[in-house]
Amino acid sequence: MSPVKRIIKRGHIYHVYYRRSGTYRFVGSNALKLLGVMIVLGIAAWLINEYVIEIDKISLYLTQNFSTPAVFTFFFFSESTLGLFAPELMLVWISTFSYHWLWALLIAVVSYMGGMAAYFLGTKLHQLPIVHKWVDEKFAAQFAQIRKFGGVLIVLGTMTPLPYSPICIVSGVVNYPLRGFMLLTLMRFVRVFIYAILIFKAF
Repeated sequence: MSPVKRIIKRGHIYHVYYRRSGTYRFVGSNALKLLGVMIVLGIAAWLINEYVIEIDKISLYLTQNFSTPAVFTFFFFSESTLGLFAPELMLVWISTFSYHWLWALLIAVVSYMGGMAAYFLGTKLHQLPIVHKWVDEKFAAQFAQIRKFGGVLIVLGTMTPLPYSPICIVSGVVNYPLRGFMLLTLMRFVRVFIYAILIFKAF
């Protein structure tokens, strides 16, 4: 069997599995909720950027007034908590550096490690009595769905503007399998280098 036919066959197997397991229904039923959350977050970010402080000015201030290790430390902290400092801002910053592709690789590594840190933060949060009660008792059915279909959310979080760090934290809270999480979040490297190609050509 040719490689193309093997890929098509495997894709069909995954399609049948996702259809029978309810993955498509899960994603579809939560798409509007997810869109609503993104709209709310987008409006909040716009209001903060418009009336409180410009996010671009924050990144400019950091890159102009702090050392490179300090900026990467802040980026790691961002990727392991709220994800407010996007990898794209880092890529714009290093676009004029020598060996910027190596710097892009470092950004991808730091982002990946930040996601891992967020995951383990989630596992620690799960040990808190109130979080444990929510996950295993009060909202057990909802979190069971997240645990079952979490792989789709993780990939979406790594590749799209969806909040990467919170998804990693939730993955830890629901005890999503660590090995699967580590493999799926490797897609973060793909996203960083896709944006790197676009940004480096632009600058």
